[in-house]
Amino acid sequence: ANEIDSVWASLNWTLGANLENLFLAGSSNLSGTGNSLNNTLVGNSGNNTLDGGAGDDTIDGGLGADIMIGGAGVDTYYVDNVGDVIIETDDSPTAYDRVFSSIDYTLGGNVENLLFLGTANLRGIGSNVANRMTGNAGDNYLDGGLGADTLMGGLGNDTYVVDNVGDIISETSTLASEIDTVRSSISWTLGANLENLVLTGTDNIKGTGNELNNVLIGNSGWNTLTGGAGDDILDGGLDGDYMNGGAGSDTYYVDDVFDIVMDLDIGTRPSDVDLVISSINYTLGSDIENLTLAGSSNLNGTGNDGNNVLIGNSGNNILTGGLGADTLTGGNGADVFVLGAWNESGVGNLRDVITDFNSAQGDKIDLTKFDANLLTSGVNGFSFIGAADFTGAGQLRFVDHVLSGNVSGNAGADFEIQLVGVNSFSANDLVA
Repeated sequence: ANEIDSVWASLNWTLGANLENLFLAGSSNLSGTGNSLNNTLVGNSGNNTLDGGAGDDTIDGGLGADIMIGGAGVDTYYVDNVGDVIIETDDSPTAYDRVFSSIDYTLGGNVENLLFLGTANLRGIGSNVANRMTGNAGDNYLDGGLGADTLMGGLGNDTYVVDNVGDIISETSTLASEIDTVRSSISWTLGANLENLVLTGTDNIKGTGNELNNVLIGNSGWNTLTGGAGDDILDGGLDGDYMNGGAGSDTYYVDDVFDIVMDLDIGTRPSDVDLVISSINYTLGSDIENLTLAGSSNLNGTGNDGNNVLIGNSGNNILTGGLGADTLTGGNGADVFVLGAWNESGVGNLRDVITDFNSAQGDKIDLTKFDANLLTSGVNGFSFIGAADFTGAGQLRFVDHVLSGNVSGNAGADFEIQLVGVNSFSANDLVA
């Protein structure tokens, strides 16, 4: 039983009794046939037909476009040519066959296991049964197809496709330079060492991250995206989506009025700064610090009670910082910077800052939302006094790049707005 006998043949050959291995020699198109033992059949450089028969056979067609037939038993096939064909007729549950491939490969019927060889970036597609697919050191694309599949990418930037709640992804590489992606048509939670999740199809499904820096992208349905402890990027895609980044400095993409952005991490670190990038009018919710308007449409951006950074796009934007010491950048276009109440901007280090106010571009500052003189009844407007000292309430002055306002009648400024790089300012720069 411990003896292994081999036949080298340069013609068509069938193994006789008690012979285990067959090697085809030369370059002719030959056929090789095994017996009931556990055979190893190896082709030559021609187009071979190898039939293992019964037994647990190993079949390698070699170079050329080969036909490999395993028959009964647990068979192993080696594939290296796009013209290679595997015919596996044993569908018994104990016949767990596998293919070792150095090229892109799609598993056929009754073949369960695919393993990639070498370091090339390869694509593997499963069948309608429960497959086990193992990548190589390249960037692999593994799609188990129907069935509860086990996918293992290994080294490289791997992509996994899942469609069954029984699918299992095992990613063992912990290299920070490698980014692995899961594409899922069902609700999915990223496992260990997986960075990105893309939801596919149109169903209303959920995507959940892990402790890494994740990218979570929704489909065209109503998605719920939940990040973990990392610095995550969440993009719900089309339709109204719910996005919660969790801990970390998270970035949200908003494109629908029904999108909801929440940062529900109770123990948010002071260093965590969250950003919304919006292609529609948007008002920051609580615990979100920064807003960037995308595209070229004329959009409005509004901050919250925190110290916000608001950045406009190339359109004509209206930016309202709200409470806190806000930094506003309008970008190209004729932008309006709104102070909604006199106490929304402090003085000194507590004042709002406009980084790119450009009068020639048509930028304006809007101070019409509140009463300029708290000492009189009614709603009063401001008088611009240039660089002169305040003499009463309802006055604005501009000195050393800072626009100051007095609403109380006290000697000093009640609020300030710094205009970076601006040396001159006039009443024409105000919304009338």
